[in-house]
Amino acid sequence: MTAMERFARADGRAACRLPFPDYPSNARSFVHLDAKLLPYWHALFDICPGLLKLDPPDGLDLFRQFMTWAYGRQLALNWTFHLNVCRWLLGSPYGPQLDEELVETMLVAAAARWVSRDDSAALGVVLGWQGGVRVFDWKARARLVGRSPAAEQEELPPLPWDFAWCPLSSSNASAFRRWLRVS
Repeated sequence: MTAMERFARADGRAACRLPFPDYPSNARSFVHLDAKLLPYWHALFDICPGLLKLDPPDGLDLFRQFMTWAYGRQLALNWTFHLNVCRWLLGSPYGPQLDEELVETMLVAAAARWVSRDDSAALGVVLGWQGGVRVFDWKARARLVGRSPAAEQEELPPLPWDFAWCPLSSSNASAFRRWLRVS
């Protein structure tokens, strides 16, 4: 019996505190799995270093709690990663420390990730948070115009969910269609 198995048996609640219920019990696998999670830690804290103020010095408690929550919900760690972190933070004990600027930073990170990975005909994206923040980002071909797209000046309807998004097919004021749910 490994030391981790003895620990888990000694404290039946240990499984609840582990990042994933099927987390392997030998040290080599721990290192291997942690190495797989490291890019997500960097994607979060390198882009949003303000999050480190919520959980100094390295954000590991915050990160582990979020990853446990995300794993339990089988969330895709795609362009919505930063939005889901923000969603979780708002409902967590860290929520009262979260300010609008940090929410906007996470929306900007999600929009940039969408723009860099989307292969549809859309020229850009708008992301919104029910707290009032809206973020637009544009693919390179839309940025070539060299001016602020009219879509960014348009009055948008209120969000029906906490976070929502809309792909933009043009930079005109009529580019916005409707809010889509971020799942």
